[in-house]
Amino acid sequence: MNTKLIIVDGHSSVGKSSISKSVYKQISLEHDAYWLHEECENHPIRHNEFSFGKLDTAEGMELNRIGMLEKWAGFRDSIKASGKVCITEGCFLHAYDRYFIHSLWNENDIVTYCSQVVEIISGLNPLLVFLYRPDLRTSLEKAFIARGQWWRDLMLRRDDLHVYFRDHIYVDENSMFDAIKYEQTKMIEIFERLQCSKIKIDTSQEHWDRYVQEIIACSGLTYRTVQPHPCDLAPYLGTYRLQNGAEGDEWIIHYDETNKRLYTTLFWPYMPMQCVADSVFELISFPVELHFQKNQDCMQFRVHGNYEWEYNDQIFVKV
Repeated sequence: MNTKLIIVDGHSSVGKSSISKSVYKQISLEHDAYWLHEECENHPIRHNEFSFGKLDTAEGMELNRIGMLEKWAGFRDSIKASGKVCITEGCFLHAYDRYFIHSLWNENDIVTYCSQVVEIISGLNPLLVFLYRPDLRTSLEKAFIARGQWWRDLMLRRDDLHVYFRDHIYVDENSMFDAIKYEQTKMIEIFERLQCSKIKIDTSQEHWDRYVQEIIACSGLTYRTVQPHPCDLAPYLGTYRLQNGAEGDEWIIHYDETNKRLYTTLFWPYMPMQCVADSVFELISFPVELHFQKNQDCMQFRVHGNYEWEYNDQIFVKV
């Protein structure tokens, strides 16, 4: 396999995590590979991203350009040294809505920087996957239900410094939906100007297997159907409390009758789970596994994951 780096990018709610993780699983069937969720611990790009200088000064953005290009060079070298294929999500063009909307850079500055990144990683024969949805508002509204009010408030928080409002007047939250749509449009424009192997996918229909098949085909591999691990889900249902934790430290696992799978309400109202091995479940779209065992007739699990939160390696006991 010539491609050593696959970047799955796009705006929030379009399926970056789910698709990038599925692509990783497919590639790992034939090659040594690893997956980086954008919020994993010490992500080689996301960790302290664009923190080298101020976004609103020319000097600060030049420091950011130099610092970020050095991070990408280090990332490239680490992938080469590992001999593995790396699949990562949301750490490239997603910088537009995280940083560029508040920076001094114009569109040519942004494209120049992105092109410099592509040049640095070119030896990895990278594949850039851009996911999008023409009706991004509907996609976000659906995500708000799964992720909760706090995430809605975060995404629609008034932002008068946003580049969109240099030419538009903020009226209400509809203005922020318009600003987010503008962000996606600009990300697509940047994507289309980059010179590298790339594929753009509209994920509106949520045909996840088909999208993964398209990406795998672009990687020169053959998609392989993997049967789910057989499992009786009933024993894992219930409320679990952090060992020696307060009453509020609870992890509740429910059964989704429609989709025939478990889900938890840890910090999103709906976080789907699937069984991947005997007594082992993963949080779909997250780099997290729950390893269950019975201890004195009481079910418990330990959290295993590469994710920036306090639950790593903690034990939860069923109550």
